[in-house]
Formats: sequence, structure tokens, C-alpha cells
Amino acid sequence: MKKKMIFAFMALLLGCAGLWACSSRNDSESDLESQKGVIEEMTDKAAQKAINRIRTPLDKARSAANQEEDRMNDLDESLRD
Repeated sequence: MKKKMIFAFMALLLGCAGLWACSSRNDSESDLESQKGVIEEMTDKAAQKAINRIRTPLDKARSAANQEEDRMNDLDESLRD
């Protein structure tokens, strides 16, 4: 009889511990969701920095190429006159 009571008590303790673990897991899931938002925001910022670092030299090169083309066109026009 004592063994049955001990087993029943142990089963009750394990059941309570399992329910407690599941309820605390839900709290951590909401924390993970908020962390995902932070991670996505940081990823977007890093991507924007990378894009800016790539675009800046390309824009400068295009600008220099356009200036050179304008100079060549001006030179051609002055030679035609």
C-alpha cells in the first residue's frame, strides 16, 4: 500500500513538473518572437550598410564616366566648329 502511494505521489510530482515546464516554455516562445524581430531589424540594418558600401563606389564610377563622356562630347563639338 505504501509503495502505491509513493508511486502515485511521484507521478503527481512529475505531472506538475511537466505542466510547469510547458507553461514556462510559452513565455520563452514570446521572448523568442520578440528576439526574432530584433534580429530581423539588425539584419536589415546590416544589409542596408552593405548595399550602401557597394553602391557608393559604383555611383562615383558612373559619375566619373559621365563627366568623361561630357568632356569628350564637348571636345568633339569644339573640333567640329
